Amino acid sequence: MSSRKSEPVAVHEEVPGDSAASAMKLIQFKEHKNPEDKRARLAEGASLQTGSYCLASDGTLGTMGVVPADWGDGSDTPYYNNGVPLGCIALNPDELEGAGLELVEVNGEMVVQPIRIQLTVEDLQSFPITPADAHQERAPHTLKNYNTNFWADASVQEFQREIAGQQVQVRATPVSYSFVYGDGGQLGPVSYAGYQLGEDVWDEETPTSHKYTVPGDYQFSVVTGYRGEFSVDGGPWEVIDGTVERPSEGQLVRVWRTQVGLVADDCSAAQGAWGCTGTDR
Repeated sequence: MSSRKSEPVAVHEEVPGDSAASAMKLIQFKEHKNPEDKRARLAEGASLQTGSYCLASDGTLGTMGVVPADWGDGSDTPYYNNGVPLGCIALNPDELEGAGLELVEVNGEMVVQPIRIQLTVEDLQSFPITPADAHQERAPHTLKNYNTNFWADASVQEFQREIAGQQVQVRATPVSYSFVYGDGGQLGPVSYAGYQLGEDVWDEETPTSHKYTVPGDYQFSVVTGYRGEFSVDGGPWEVIDGTVERPSEGQLVRVWRTQVGLVADDCSAAQGAWGCTGTDR
């Protein structure tokens, strides 16, 4: 075995790549050319000190830490920094993920870089995206066989979350609407949300209006589809594949029938008279 005990010199070289990964240098250990020297030779990397990331000769990622003088991991026996024995202590997968890091090859060199965040539609589902507000013209009343206008009110929503040590911004944009009228009738999914007509407009057909043919009480709702995008640490926006749906709360729709008749009685004197409140619709 070699009797060399002098403190090795870490050689600093730029790691290829123009991303944040290039700032995270590695202390790399490689098999020594001399088979009689059981200590791995020190390759390029950051300064030899506690906490520096290191790549053991067996390809395991770790951090430099204080170890016993007789400690050895394969050929990665201790180096000495100011008399303190340091070794490459392996990180387990949970520790690596917890630090938000991964080991990748860039232009033939192994570098440590922040984990590349890639959100899925299942991840998007976990964000508190609120449904659109469902509206009915002159709610909750309408008439049998009248064009009853409905519309949805939805907006872009943004969220912030830390994932693997990185700040991730998520944007949910409404892209589709399904109108559920409560009597079995449905519309959609469509890309338009509808619009309000105004209090003085009756029985006007719109792209999202509906006719009820039977008097009664119904529950109207809108299911809104949202497309997701995300940005990591202020970087470019990336589209999440797929959409998530959010149903609105049901809104009461009260459908009345109309009858024409001559009224001879005063409701204040005869509450059960035809046309008075409380009689059959």
